[in-house]
Amino acid sequence: MEEMNGYVYFSDSRAEVTKPEEWFQPQLSLVNKLKRLIDESNLFDFIDRGDIVAVKVHFGERGTTKYLRPVYVRKVVEIIKNIGAKPFVTETTGLGMTRDKNTALGRLLIAEENGFTQQTVSAPIVIADGLLGLDYVEVDLGEKNLKKVYVAKAIAEADAVVCLTHFKLHIRAGIGGSLKNVGLGCVAKPTKYDVHVPNPPRITEKCKKCGECIEICPTNAIIDYKIDYEKCVRCLGCSEVCTHEAIEVSPWLIGRDIAERIVEAAKGVLNVVGKENFAYINFMIDVTPHCDCHPYSDNPIIPDVGIVASRDIVSVDTACIDFLYKSKSIPNSLLGEEKMWEWADPYYQVKYAEELGLGKMKYRLFKV
Repeated sequence: MEEMNGYVYFSDSRAEVTKPEEWFQPQLSLVNKLKRLIDESNLFDFIDRGDIVAVKVHFGERGTTKYLRPVYVRKVVEIIKNIGAKPFVTETTGLGMTRDKNTALGRLLIAEENGFTQQTVSAPIVIADGLLGLDYVEVDLGEKNLKKVYVAKAIAEADAVVCLTHFKLHIRAGIGGSLKNVGLGCVAKPTKYDVHVPNPPRITEKCKKCGECIEICPTNAIIDYKIDYEKCVRCLGCSEVCTHEAIEVSPWLIGRDIAERIVEAAKGVLNVVGKENFAYINFMIDVTPHCDCHPYSDNPIIPDVGIVASRDIVSVDTACIDFLYKSKSIPNSLLGEEKMWEWADPYYQVKYAEELGLGKMKYRLFKV
């Protein structure tokens, strides 16, 4: 692992057609370039025969149209199978309790609607944090913002993790790269809440004692309309069902504050599985100005760049940010000709991740 720290491998999305009159040139497909990138970089050399491998993706939301296409996931699964390992494709539930994406059943429905099935990706699909998003391994961390991290159980139990990330911007945290795919995508609801909101929910004097919050609470943490914080798992269900706006959840973090918490959560995940047991593949295609959890997809902000891969979580995201700033803007998106939300520096995450020892911002780039 150590000799690959700071090594980043890149495959251009451009077809680079030399004989345009010849239509049958499968070697120009980005799917085939993905295989060549993995093979020539030895990216999966850490995976052994018999290993259980989590292939971490984001299925998108209903209405999202620019998420990572299942065909890329299938190719990665095929390569892992050829090693003799046992891959499963995985995601976690969203923060909350009332919408489809908040439970494993709903996540699977959305995945299917967006083209992710066991047949299309050639592997079982497992929701890593269980039916309600409360299956986790608790990890002591003791960092500046997060003292504990709640790692999705199926991630914690995997022998290896391959993160397939649709690289895009994030309205609150700057970017959605591998750090976010691990720091938010591989944790259960309590850490998702802790990353977004520093204070636990609070029932205020607006409460009408209607009982909705008591009914939805999965841990029976609300007694006489007071929250027992020893039982509260910060699922956000009580706030969602309260029609009187009597449950206070604030402040919702933005910029450096949420970026640091994403990185600390990622450190907790890496500590459990082992930093040496991860590989990262960022797809810089359809780079939207917001994340894939939005129920729509805006126009991309830059032309497609290609695929960026590394064993170093900091290097892979840093390289993508560098590509982002070097690329020509496409003006007809939410951001116009800008490449970042003004309050969210994309380098917040990678700088802090390097401080915490997760990897290196300085990298060597190899074009494959």
